[in-house]
Amino acid sequence: MPEFASRVDLASVRSVSATLKAVPLAEASDDLFEQIMTAKKTMLENDYSQLPATFTNPTYAKYASIVVNGKVVAEIDNHGFVTASNSIAGSCSDAISKADMSAGVSSGPLLAQARAEHIAESVNGSIVMAQTAMSQSAFDAVPQPKVTIDYEAMRRDPRYAEIEQLQKAHAAFLAQQLAQQDAVT
Repeated sequence: MPEFASRVDLASVRSVSATLKAVPLAEASDDLFEQIMTAKKTMLENDYSQLPATFTNPTYAKYASIVVNGKVVAEIDNHGFVTASNSIAGSCSDAISKADMSAGVSSGPLLAQARAEHIAESVNGSIVMAQTAMSQSAFDAVPQPKVTIDYEAMRRDPRYAEIEQLQKAHAAFLAQQLAQQDAVT
């Protein structure tokens, strides 16, 4: 067993609970309070979020298929999202990375085309364009569906009342701190 140069004097060791004081969230610093409240609000909104129906939106329709020896091994939609068989997933991953660097866009048919080309090249396949393939300008002209939040239901959740109560308590704490500073000066 190696010899250590210094030893810890166990008499000087104190429990963390003896040195730290729990602080109510309402009395936390503004930065910490805002970070926690933002996280609480985001989690609550996520619970009441409804994903849009994308199946009727043409931007989510098929852009192209990648075919190897007569078999479809990958499909790409107008956004550039790729669905691939397990057998070529590794090849697709590398090809997608290369395509993303060369495409110059983060979504749409230009990305779909770049991904299709790189995937087809990596698996020695061919690209079969779909009848639902869009141009980038047509894609850009279609409004994208958005997530909706059921605010009415969210306001009935007890966590919503808790968030409001915490905000009021924090505001009261800040007002008290300000009043104490004014009394000192």
